[in-house]
Amino acid sequence: MTDRELSWSATFACGEVRGGNGVSHHLVELPGLRGVLYSRPCTGPHGGDIHYLSVCGSGLMSRVCLADVAGHGEVVATVGTEIHDHLRRSVDVIDERKVLSRFNDRLEARHVRAMTTAVLATYYPPRRRLTVCYAGHPFGWIYRASANRWLPLAVEMPAPTHRPAFVDIPLGTGLAPQFNRHRFTVTPGDRLLLVTDGVLETSSLDDQQFDRHGIERVLQATSGTCEEIADRLLDALHAHADTNELAHDDVTFFLGEFVDGPPGPALWHVVKNRLLSKAPGSAPNTGPGIGPRWP
Repeated sequence: MTDRELSWSATFACGEVRGGNGVSHHLVELPGLRGVLYSRPCTGPHGGDIHYLSVCGSGLMSRVCLADVAGHGEVVATVGTEIHDHLRRSVDVIDERKVLSRFNDRLEARHVRAMTTAVLATYYPPRRRLTVCYAGHPFGWIYRASANRWLPLAVEMPAPTHRPAFVDIPLGTGLAPQFNRHRFTVTPGDRLLLVTDGVLETSSLDDQQFDRHGIERVLQATSGTCEEIADRLLDALHAHADTNELAHDDVTFFLGEFVDGPPGPALWHVVKNRLLSKAPGSAPNTGPGIGPRWP
């Protein structure tokens, strides 16, 4: 599969987690969220960028996680395995702050010291609620369809009351960070973009980085579907670097649009997916057993 080949990934099952640290260019569909996941390691089939997407056990809550591990090889593989297992166990944990804090504690308990930035975004369609946490990771963007405008995916947070306070810093540093939670209400047609450093740090021949300004130029000048915008972002990155191969760093982004969620009351989905699916003679839910690979 080349940079420009987009493949379809089937709809996620309840409790399912998919992802890894390999090549990906997939059209994905989560409850209330449809978009494009792109990830390209700079060398070899696997890199330091990690991506995971998941659906809660009720088939309602969608989650996107992008992470960037300092290093390659065995360290990244270890962190990737730990993230997958932790996210699988946390598909029903609503608060991303708890997910990130517990994952940091897990790395500490296993004596894994690998500085890792991460962004964790959760969407709950019944309330049209999007919540986002950052661990030393670049802020994303949110598109407001009503205003036809892209804005930073962040809200102003109060200063910590106690010092020293390690707030929103990377994971795996040996410290005990706290995390802010950015809350948004979205409507169908709104969009979000999450990226890793490799997108921002794409450099031109005269060492000018693509940076946030480059992304915003693409977003503000571009309309169309998520697939079309993702293609134009890739075109802009290749044009900026003047190369067909982005070899400076791993490059990963998720561009998604909020759509109507699963029809019917939320309680019905809870009963259907958590109780009726376990009844004798019902089809088995294989989601939680999915490994960290795309089909």
